[in-house]
Amino acid sequence: MRILFFLTLSLSINFISIAQAWEITDKEKIISQIKLLEAEQTKAILERDTITLKKIWAEEFHVNSPSYFVADRNKVIQRIKSTIIEYSTFTQEPEYYGVFGDVVVVMGKETVVPIGDNPDKDKTVIRRYTDIYKNFNGEWKEIARHANIIKE
Repeated sequence: MRILFFLTLSLSINFISIAQAWEITDKEKIISQIKLLEAEQTKAILERDTITLKKIWAEEFHVNSPSYFVADRNKVIQRIKSTIIEYSTFTQEPEYYGVFGDVVVVMGKETVVPIGDNPDKDKTVIRRYTDIYKNFNGEWKEIARHANIIKE
């Protein structure tokens, strides 16, 4: 009876360990996918590639912008086309990836140098940002973003 108990206990511990390893592997895979999307988004913003941005951003995408208002996807696209959102430099330094089932939160610091019709034209602007992604039928889409300027 003792042998059966310890055998069952041992197998249970092994199954839990395997399940945890799969979960870590899944999270790492998801984070890799999000990192690729973040890089693609940064490139698309620098190139003002609104077609790619529409593929990355969900139709319900909203931004709590550093200009102190909330904008939907269409408004952000409009601001890119009008050169209010245009940068000579845009870099991100992610500090945190949180995977919560079908939602991923990315937080970090970004540096932009606006050009075009931006009031901060040619200034180096440092911001804190949060990007939120959701999985829709196997495809990750950004659903929300927050960016705020760090005043020095």
